[in-house]
Amino acid sequence: MPIGEPVIFMAMSPTFGREHRLRQRRDVARVFQHGQRLEAPLFSFRILRKEEPTPRLLVVAGRRLGGAVTRNRVKRAVREGFRLNKDAFAHLDAVIIPRPTVAGLRPQALSERLIEEFREVSHGQRNPPHKRGLRTEKS
Repeated sequence: MPIGEPVIFMAMSPTFGREHRLRQRRDVARVFQHGQRLEAPLFSFRILRKEEPTPRLLVVAGRRLGGAVTRNRVKRAVREGFRLNKDAFAHLDAVIIPRPTVAGLRPQALSERLIEEFREVSHGQRNPPHKRGLRTEKS
């Protein structure tokens, strides 16, 4: 590296590689059994805190979301939002379940809303689920 050129240090790699995917059945089951459930208008989050700083993600897009093209577009947008904001998910295993209303959003807007809603619910800025008529559950 030439002298005088600025050096940029990144806390985490900017990619969405294999180490960022929640893949094993036992890991997914652990998130659903022992993780915290956070609800937002466009997404449902299941998060499990862990010691390791590398965040891992699983996007669950059911048929209620739309056809295969729509589901894949939504999953790509969610992964992109996660990739660009990994610091917000550090020390977490996260399962994100988009609601059918996200299907109408453009990918850029969907990624931005994902991060906004995650930060709101993870920092407790929204109403707790029991005050919105949702059942509280540590599932």
